[in-house]
Amino acid sequence: MLFQPIPPVDPTPALPPEDGATDPGEVKPAWYWIKDTKGYGSVTVTMVFVAFWVTTLAYIASIVEKVGGVSIRSFDVGACSAYFIPILTLYFGRKWTDSNAKSKTGS
Repeated sequence: MLFQPIPPVDPTPALPPEDGATDPGEVKPAWYWIKDTKGYGSVTVTMVFVAFWVTTLAYIASIVEKVGGVSIRSFDVGACSAYFIPILTLYFGRKWTDSNAKSKTGS
């Protein structure tokens, strides 16, 4: 016999996974993302939060020149701007895009 018969298809749906997710394509939010105004975990909000505190701590640390045997660099505005401004641009660009998408769809 050249061809094997095709087994019948089981019409009963597969059981959902035990972790509670009903859709296999649904991604559960990670604990480390900070929630945006809609309550969803947001990469851009988390990046802005981290970048703000890194820049702020760099500024505060640069207020003193030396603590004990540890010398601290002076505050580099150019480096902090090169780090912080693109992340802020990403954040506000996303907010602008989201607000324009809502106004054009009528919701």
